[in-house]
Amino acid sequence: MNLDARKQKILQVIVQDYIASAEPVGSRTIARKYDLGVSPATIRNEMFDLEMMGYLEQPHTSAGRVPSLKGYRLYVDCLLKPTKITEAEKKFVQSWFQDKLSSVDEIFQSTAKLLARITHNVTLIMASERLNSKLKYIRFLPLDDRRAIMIVVTDTGQVENCIYPKPRGASMDDLNIIAQKLTNYLTGTAMDRIDEKAIETFHETIVDDVELYRLAFRAMEQTRRQGEHFYKGGTTELLNKPEFKDVDKAKSLFTMLEEQDIVANILHDEGEGQAVTVRIGEETKLSPINDCSIIEATFTDHDVVLGKLAVLGPARMEYAKIIGLLDFMKLAYDTDAVPLPGRDVRRSTERDE
Repeated sequence: MNLDARKQKILQVIVQDYIASAEPVGSRTIARKYDLGVSPATIRNEMFDLEMMGYLEQPHTSAGRVPSLKGYRLYVDCLLKPTKITEAEKKFVQSWFQDKLSSVDEIFQSTAKLLARITHNVTLIMASERLNSKLKYIRFLPLDDRRAIMIVVTDTGQVENCIYPKPRGASMDDLNIIAQKLTNYLTGTAMDRIDEKAIETFHETIVDDVELYRLAFRAMEQTRRQGEHFYKGGTTELLNKPEFKDVDKAKSLFTMLEEQDIVANILHDEGEGQAVTVRIGEETKLSPINDCSIIEATFTDHDVVLGKLAVLGPARMEYAKIIGLLDFMKLAYDTDAVPLPGRDVRRSTERDE
């Protein structure tokens, strides 16, 4: 970081003040509200330097400054300290889930509503239907001359299928050999661990002609996507944000959030296993809307991804509060204090045997 301590502090208070007020921040405001020990003139000079370095912007003709996306990124990476959730908020979170445990679907939907209510932003949740399930076997059934049906069965009894385009010249006997080799190699593997990337390890240990099997891994990736469920809460919260007073902009974002493939791409990012990740601007994959942020937490059980929670809103988000909240919810889940995306909780579509 190429900023001295004073510039860091000035950038920090500008970001925090702008997040709270949604109004451009001027040097006199900083001098009056924050005890930095320097004059408004000195603060103004430092703000000019920060603007020249790309961390601040001057909207229209206002004398104040606002953080740029680069400024938010530096703030999140280097200057932010997550806010600890209050006891009142802890009790609110815990009470919210009482009597809401009949299914995983209800838990996730309740979680979406809860986060939206606390953060006043959109909440996106992706839950895997294969909670802790592992592959049992793979089979192929004939469909026509060019295609077969690929059947994937898990140890929990789930059966999923997809269309498998047969390689040129491949017979059903060839496909059965592929199925047997894949079954031998992948039996007992967590379904969330099976994707096209696994083809490299498979290639190194099992076969030389990898192309014959690549289509099978792609097909299994499709079945994985079929087993994902998405939940949303707080969409209308964005209408109260000054950043979305533009009706066309709000409509564009709302339309994107209705597309499941777009939501899936938003939530399928790198950083799985990290505590909480923050994506700002173009990192959110919301083009052409590039002034939003996403704060995301991944919930796992023994390295198996169970679900993801993401809070989406304008770049002017309460990062410290939301990161602190997601940290608490992850900790609560890990200690079973709050029944978040769940172990041993069945989906409403399942029935007791």
